[in-house]
Amino acid sequence: MATFILIHGSWQWGGCFMKVANILAAAGHAVITPDLASHGFDTTPTAAVTDISIYAAPARAALEEIEGKAILVGHSVGGATCTWLGEEMHERIEALVYLTGFMAPNGKTARDFVMTPTYLKDPAIVETQGMLRLGKEGLGLDLARRDLISRSLYSDCTEHDIDRAMANVVRVTPHAPFTAVSAITPHRFGRLPRHYVECLQDRGLPLAVQREMQAAVPGAQVHQLDTGHSPFLSAPEEVAEILLNIR
Repeated sequence: MATFILIHGSWQWGGCFMKVANILAAAGHAVITPDLASHGFDTTPTAAVTDISIYAAPARAALEEIEGKAILVGHSVGGATCTWLGEEMHERIEALVYLTGFMAPNGKTARDFVMTPTYLKDPAIVETQGMLRLGKEGLGLDLARRDLISRSLYSDCTEHDIDRAMANVVRVTPHAPFTAVSAITPHRFGRLPRHYVECLQDRGLPLAVQREMQAAVPGAQVHQLDTGHSPFLSAPEEVAEILLNIR
């Protein structure tokens, strides 16, 4: 049986993976869904999250506490935590899975991939820019713009799931996961099996950008989901099926 550590993305919380976690657990696997620093039930002030080691500390603690190795799954900017842990603690990791996740090459950051024409000129990004608020402490989400948030992050989710998400997201994700410079090496991160799950209808991280990152860090086995940005809500069975078959 495997241990899965499911790592949420911007503004999210560990419980966003509940549907997927339940399926994996019902199949007999151990599942951990940590709240990263300043998200969910984690009480770290956003201003205190000054680098990726602080931001990713809850996921690192989970990895340190388990017996054996874990499969790390990083959604969206949760991919930055996967990359950091893949280099820092490669000996404790069985595989890395990027679920429409940011996967930056050595010397680059997640932010580098959202400052490109491919991202900035994508029609879905242009349409929903008004939901974002860039501030001193991090990247903010205007929770009053449910219409834009729904179209960007939850485009194929039910109203029930959107209600649940809106009640749990935080207003600000610290800059740390976006600005962390990837420092991966061939003999640590580079030795780990990697999987990339493309979300073909993603309006939050466009498919073209997902593929730019795959080209920048080649070697991942590619899977596809015909979903938007949050398949853990809209297609949990399909996400779980991919995870159950990567071992």
